[in-house]
Amino acid sequence: MKKEMISLLNAFYYNAALGADAIGAILSSAKDEAFQLTLYRQLQYYRQQESRLTEQMHGLYEVPTEPGSMLRLWMDLMIRCKTLYGLTDERLAKMMMQGSQMGIIQLIRALNHSGKVPERLHAQGEKILEHEQAFINELKPFL
Repeated sequence: MKKEMISLLNAFYYNAALGADAIGAILSSAKDEAFQLTLYRQLQYYRQQESRLTEQMHGLYEVPTEPGSMLRLWMDLMIRCKTLYGLTDERLAKMMMQGSQMGIIQLIRALNHSGKVPERLHAQGEKILEHEQAFINELKPFL
């Protein structure tokens, strides 16, 4: 069961780390103050998640697995390519929504394949999924 718990916690951590990286890459390009605030609040959420998940992993005598440098490079390149033709808040919001959708898919997959883990971890994952969907809904007005 410990192996499944670590795998699931790593999936949660991975989602938060990539989300924080993506927001960090675009935050300074956002022009609308409300949009900037929305992104900043989500960045704070991701940072809190990273901290909380690190503590949970330490409780299992493990360290979270960071997303690989190649993945981070790929994500940075994708952001740069998608913003070559102009950085509008609409384009940035669309990118964030797409990234969050990908994160939701990965989280659902991790939950579905988690095997026997304590119910509290499933509940934690469901709460993260709800927050991701709420973030997508917050981005809709910027499209």
